[in-house]
Amino acid sequence: MVWLGGMPFGLFTGTRVFTLTPNSDGSTQVAMVETFTGLLAPLISKTIPDLQPAFDDFARDLKRASES
Repeated sequence: MVWLGGMPFGLFTGTRVFTLTPNSDGSTQVAMVETFTGLLAPLISKTIPDLQPAFDDFARDLKRASES
């Protein structure tokens, strides 16, 4: 799944890609990668807070919900 958003004319684009990979034991590995591109990406990227804690919460909650 890909989430894409940004500003007109490609000045800033944020892309978040979620990948699901089945494991041999029947479980699924979830990975997420976020990238920023465009002329304003260097400036805007500096203003974005560290979202890693929120991503970790999301992964933990997704795991909990999928296993319940």
